[in-house]
Amino acid sequence: MAGCLADDVERVEWADGFPTSGVPVRGKAAVVKDLEAPREFQIQATRLTEENDVVVAECVVRVPLEGGGQFVGQCCAVYELENGKIRRMSSFVAENKGSA
Repeated sequence: MAGCLADDVERVEWADGFPTSGVPVRGKAAVVKDLEAPREFQIQATRLTEENDVVVAECVVRVPLEGGGQFVGQCCAVYELENGKIRRMSSFVAENKGSA
């Protein structure tokens, strides 16, 4: 994963109810550490679109909850590339209350 990131990469995740929502993580080492945090989740891409060094991914996200059950969300992630490396990552997550 680290090989795909620019040295000055920035990552921001927006998700209601999550403490780190909207807090940017900057720098390759910090982004890798954040992505490798011990948490179990599944992401399934349902659509990918690319144009002019920007990739947009629509996804379904499933995260087990501590008290049982799982969070199911719809996600849209935007990856901005520069010189073949990811320069900026933004993701927007909303709970899908109609799924289990």
